[in-house]
Amino acid sequence: MRKKESKKSRIGITGFLQKFVLFFLIGFFCGAFLYYIFQNSFEDLMGQMEENVADWAGGERSAGYEFFHSLWNHGKYFALLWLLSASRAKHWYPQAFVLYTGLRQGFLALFFVFGRGAGGLLVYLASLFPQSLILAPLYLFSFHWITENRQKENRVPVYVLVSLVFLAACLLESHYHLPIMEVVL
Repeated sequence: MRKKESKKSRIGITGFLQKFVLFFLIGFFCGAFLYYIFQNSFEDLMGQMEENVADWAGGERSAGYEFFHSLWNHGKYFALLWLLSASRAKHWYPQAFVLYTGLRQGFLALFFVFGRGAGGLLVYLASLFPQSLILAPLYLFSFHWITENRQKENRVPVYVLVSLVFLAACLLESHYHLPIMEVVL
């Protein structure tokens, strides 16, 4: 049987990526809109975030705590993705996750821009660095592998490699994310 061929658009993006970019953008603009509507409810959150970064800088949180915090924050969605990959939800969960991620990112982008002005864009980008450099491609690979290329003979090496890369992303976040945020804030 022949593998599904993915068609490319005029700009060279496959249908798989087009779908995820579309869902992300829809979520992003919905999240930005929701923040704009309810912005008065979140006025004091910028101060709380700055206090959290100051707590970290003061040495009140250990590196192990930050690692497990990162593991929990990213791991619950990642584990759910892989658990649902054995069910019919493997076809709709990736789109729902990307839509939700877009919603969070749109909300967060406007939160920083409204709280910090034009410099808030730099704070927003710093909030994504360095873990997103690994997590975004890892999620895209996982979505594609789960929905399109699930081969029985290659499961264990893929699971091990994906788990190790995921742990590396969480480790990067726990060691470098907060110092970067401290510099930017």
